[in-house]
Amino acid sequence: MPVRYALKRLKDFFIYRVLHVDDTPHRIALGVAIGIFVTWTPTITLQMVLTVALSALLRANKAVGVPFVWISNPFTLVPIYYPNYLVGAWLLRTPNAWDSVVAALSVEGVWNKIKALPAAGWDVFWPMWVGSIIVGLVLGTLSYFATRYAVVKYRAHRHRKHPQRPSDCGEPDPEGEQG
Repeated sequence: MPVRYALKRLKDFFIYRVLHVDDTPHRIALGVAIGIFVTWTPTITLQMVLTVALSALLRANKAVGVPFVWISNPFTLVPIYYPNYLVGAWLLRTPNAWDSVVAALSVEGVWNKIKALPAAGWDVFWPMWVGSIIVGLVLGTLSYFATRYAVVKYRAHRHRKHPQRPSDCGEPDPEGEQG
C-alpha cells in the first residue's frame, strides 16, 4: 500500500471519525485517550471491552476510542510491548528477562518448552505491565490534549468557513416560525 494512500486514509479517519463526532471536545478527547491507553496495555483479547467500559465509567465518548485499540494486533505486538517491557524493567531495576523467554522457546522438546515458559513468562510479566501502564498513561495524556486541541481548532475553522444559520445554532429560525 503506497504511503500517500495510507496517510490519506488516516487523515480521513481522523477527520470524519473523530473531529466530526457530535460530542464535546472533552468527551471526544477522553475517548481517544482511553483507547490509546488501553492499546498500550497487554490486554489483547479484552481491549475493546475495556475501552467501552472505561469510557462509560469516565463518561467519555465510547465510539471514538474503540478503533484506536486496533493498533495492537499480531503484527504490532513486539513493537508495542517490547519497549514497554524495557521501560518497566528499567523502572523496576530488573535484569533483562526477555532472553530467558527466548531461551525457553529454544529448548529441545515440546514438554521442556511447556515447563520452561511459565517461569520465564513471570519474569517478563510484571515489568511489561508496569512499563505498559506508564507508557500508556503518557501516550494517553498526550493524545487527550492533542485531540482536544484538534477538535476545538477544527470546529472553529469550520465555523469561520461555514457560519451557521440561526436554525443550525439551536435558535428559532425567524423565517420559518409558525404563528
